[in-house]
Amino acid sequence: MSFKNIASIFWKSHTRHVFKEFNRGDIPSKLTVVVGDSCFLEEKTLLIQSCDYFRALYRSGMKECYQEKIQLHCLQARGFVIALAVLRGDRPILDADDIVEAIECASFLQISPLTKYLSDIINSDNCLLVCHTASTYGLMELYYKAAQFVRDTYNDLALELRKTLPTELVSYIESLTPSTFIAVGAHVTCADEKTIHAASRTVCYLDEIANRWEVLTDLPLAASTSLAGVTVLDNMLYIVGGVHGVRKEVVDVSFCFDVAKNTWNEIASPNQLRYNFSLIGLDGKLYAIGGEYNRVAMSSVESYNVDKNTWSLLLIYLDLEQELRAPKL
Repeated sequence: MSFKNIASIFWKSHTRHVFKEFNRGDIPSKLTVVVGDSCFLEEKTLLIQSCDYFRALYRSGMKECYQEKIQLHCLQARGFVIALAVLRGDRPILDADDIVEAIECASFLQISPLTKYLSDIINSDNCLLVCHTASTYGLMELYYKAAQFVRDTYNDLALELRKTLPTELVSYIESLTPSTFIAVGAHVTCADEKTIHAASRTVCYLDEIANRWEVLTDLPLAASTSLAGVTVLDNMLYIVGGVHGVRKEVVDVSFCFDVAKNTWNEIASPNQLRYNFSLIGLDGKLYAIGGEYNRVAMSSVESYNVDKNTWSLLLIYLDLEQELRAPKL
């Protein structure tokens, strides 16, 4: 057995030992974190679950695992305060200084929820600051999000962009493909021999520079956008459900358009077919919310796993009106 394997077995065993002691209460459940002149008494579980820094620390089995106080150097207390607020579910309003300190903290402690929050609050007033600061601290996920935002609003920010950002960042931003608006025709499937709906079978995109709409692609013959769920996720266009025909029969096929390959692919349809529902793309997944089936309202929510091409039932909302009418025991 190699030294590397022996060391790996030792550290895995030691890590399990540390967490057993933590669960038994041999290791204090709270930790005092010292940042500058400020002290914070926090639950270790919150820090371990949300920060890669603390997770790695307590997996390492180092002596710091048993200490009741840890000093964090090279951080500002304000950044840590913002991080704690986000971890508790708050949405603090941040000024320019707050953003810089929050990015520094998110980078140093590797706090994914804070990085996501910073991505969510990018706007035209702070995008250049976020882009530059995230690049400086190596918080690449946030840097890419901010750079794409700047590219999408390039015409409005061109002058300030060149005054504010280094040349290499400007070059990277200009190399990105800007996002654009698309319009999907209100198409209802019909027999192959009929072509009366052909004009509405197009998907168009807005050329903002030329200020005109251009045709991107045609919808598949089996696709219907009437009362369907339509959304974009990770630069893919999804069309799910809907109705077709005079009798408004529920569509049992769904489609995804790959912009880069200019191709349509059929994907799995929800377990519960539906129309007139909300389709949302979020964090790498699709969510089909509510809707109708055969004119009956639905209260279920399903999630689509893009990698596995499968739908999963998440929950069923209670019919509040029906619940209020139910007799009380």
